[in-house]
Amino acid sequence: MKILENKLICIILMVVLIAGGLFIGGMKGLGSLYGDVEDVFFLGVDRDGIGVANDMTERVSAATNMITIARKYEDKANDTYKEAIQWLRSDVAALENALGGKGDIADAVAANKNVDTAMTFLYNEMEHVALSEQDEKYRQSLYADFNSRGDTISHDPYNQYAEKYMDALEGFPASLIAAVMPVKEAVVVY
Repeated sequence: MKILENKLICIILMVVLIAGGLFIGGMKGLGSLYGDVEDVFFLGVDRDGIGVANDMTERVSAATNMITIARKYEDKANDTYKEAIQWLRSDVAALENALGGKGDIADAVAANKNVDTAMTFLYNEMEHVALSEQDEKYRQSLYADFNSRGDTISHDPYNQYAEKYMDALEGFPASLIAAVMPVKEAVVVY
């Protein structure tokens, strides 16, 4: 082959092959790192199912129970109260969708923040309605559990994995790969 006898063409070909190898290897490495981030988010560090997604699911449960209590008093409440119930219901559905595979980590984190805001709003609105003594205790207990799960999420090791991944994206060759190809970004929770 006469083309391989040309020194310049061989050098260019070698550079292209090395760059291609770096690019492909870098993409596989980034994919593997992001896979670890996803696993920690959904399954936990020990892959035992106790991760951020589990805590978000528990927050969904608390919010759903709060909606159930709030709906008992809906007919006696003002429009803002009713809107607060609908707002939380909508945000809970979005979080459930994100956790159920109809979104990614970024979607789940964004939905979780929205649920946090809507839950606080409904909790405060319920203060203006004459709840039964038992429902008032339950409202406070649910809100405390909800916030406790939020605190647990903010201290979850997932955040360290996400930061490590994002640091890797800023390094070489990942930064070049990210500039050329779309790569997923990890989102730190809280």
